[in-house]
Amino acid sequence: MIKDKPVAVAFPEGARLIREAVDRPDYQDAYAMRLHPGMPRDPAAWTGILRDAFPIAQQQDGEALMNVSTAGLDAWASIVIDEKHVTLCSSVKTNALRSRLYWGAVKKVHPFMARAMMVRTHRKLALAAQHGS
Repeated sequence: MIKDKPVAVAFPEGARLIREAVDRPDYQDAYAMRLHPGMPRDPAAWTGILRDAFPIAQQQDGEALMNVSTAGLDAWASIVIDEKHVTLCSSVKTNALRSRLYWGAVKKVHPFMARAMMVRTHRKLALAAQHGS
């Protein structure tokens, strides 16, 4: 894994909530980054990855699940924390023509945006950990 850069990975073992959230998803991805000493191990502390725009729907065993549905998409994101990594998982199901058209455009930029949001939040929390905040 590259230091301080998100890497595409499979859903980690701890991504139980998101696996159950969407039946037969049309799209799934996950990106992981290494945790630095002192960084939060509570997934709720990482919701800033999504700009805190989506409340946590469920949380258990190191995973926070957020409903990020929009434009007719059944979409979920989860943040999974293990001993060494933070992983952002996404799962999407399109339910109608409108959602398929919307997702057709959004999925082209989704990987770039997911990684950029992870880097921003990782950097912010790493700085806070260094300064003891």
